[in-house]
Amino acid sequence: MPPKKKKGKKGKKGKKGKKKDEQKEEDKYKKTVREISILKDHLAHRNEIARRSQAAASNAKDELLKVTTELDEQKEEQKDISADLTRQYKTMQTELGISVHQLEAEVSHLRQQLSHCQIDLEKTKTEKAKMEKEKNQKIYELEAKIDGMEGAYERVLTESLDALISKIDTTKSKWE
Repeated sequence: MPPKKKKGKKGKKGKKGKKKDEQKEEDKYKKTVREISILKDHLAHRNEIARRSQAAASNAKDELLKVTTELDEQKEEQKDISADLTRQYKTMQTELGISVHQLEAEVSHLRQQLSHCQIDLEKTKTEKAKMEKEKNQKIYELEAKIDGMEGAYERVLTESLDALISKIDTTKSKWE
């Protein structure tokens, strides 16, 4: 801060006044030099702080650029992964659809085969029942024939034995 000006009488100074003025001027000069020195130090200090701030800002910008680049790379990688997963999902979905279609066709085919087999089984059961019925009928007929033949043989045998007995009796009576 500059020194205040004195108000007072001008021009009435003597030799003493000039020495005082020179001394005051010298003091003012020294004070101004000190102030300039202090201001230069202060300015140097401010310049150092500004330089450090600029360096920190530059480092922060570099770090921000680096982080932004990494973020962009991660986003791109995530997009690639997402696209790949989507492709895999669609592929799997298509394969699953094909597999389901094939299995449905196979089920349909197997149902048709089952239907044919059931029809064949029914035919076979019907034929078996028919054959069994015919066999039982034949057995019944044969048993009836056997019974008839048995009766006929019994009659024939009885008649033959009766005729033999009668011949034996006739022959016996002739011998006697």
